[in-house]
Amino acid sequence: MKPAGQPPATPRKSPQQARSRVTIDAIFEAALQVLLLDGGRQLTTTRVAERAGVSVGTLYQYFQNKQVLLYAVLERHIDRIVDSVEQTCHASHGKPLETMAQELAKAYVGAKMRDIEEAQALYRLSEDLDGREVFAGASARMHAAVVGMLKTAHNARFEDPETVAFVFLNSMSGPIKAILENRAPVGACSETLSRQIADQMATMCGAYLQCVAQRGTEVRADSPALSIPPDKAA
Repeated sequence: MKPAGQPPATPRKSPQQARSRVTIDAIFEAALQVLLLDGGRQLTTTRVAERAGVSVGTLYQYFQNKQVLLYAVLERHIDRIVDSVEQTCHASHGKPLETMAQELAKAYVGAKMRDIEEAQALYRLSEDLDGREVFAGASARMHAAVVGMLKTAHNARFEDPETVAFVFLNSMSGPIKAILENRAPVGACSETLSRQIADQMATMCGAYLQCVAQRGTEVRADSPALSIPPDKAA
């Protein structure tokens, strides 16, 4: 675990050429495979390099030690989830609340459960690495994306979109956390469970958005702000 109060270590350099990116991809994939086989504490840079088909020296050109490598693997996993949420939010701008809830639940749950064994391994790894920084950054990006989406909702306004976005995102994260901690229903198929969770989260969050949007409209019914065109609203 990295010492408290210290910033996370960063890779020595970023891949600039196509060949370097291929090497990085191979190292990341190998790290995941070794992680799934042996766990984070048993993983070594030597084993990762062998599985990736590169020399240890090549691996050290990008990652100075095991901790930096694993932290980079975790960041890449989280970035993929955040990218999916951000892209979905942007594509949902101006759509009805029900559509927003459906699309975002589908994207979020799908990204989280695309490979459940990998997600569980990286969830356990995050505790060993103290991944609070990467999770905090991811949460901030997703929150900003959802707030931006909600402000464009068709025929709906929110008195406090920041709080609504916070509740929306954390409502979806609870069931996913239970699955990552092996608390899913016994015998449940991950693919079926993923689909069911996405559908039920969409229903729940859609109803929540409709409810708080109505409250927000009622609270601001006499406010001059309602006369501001949607594209000019803050």
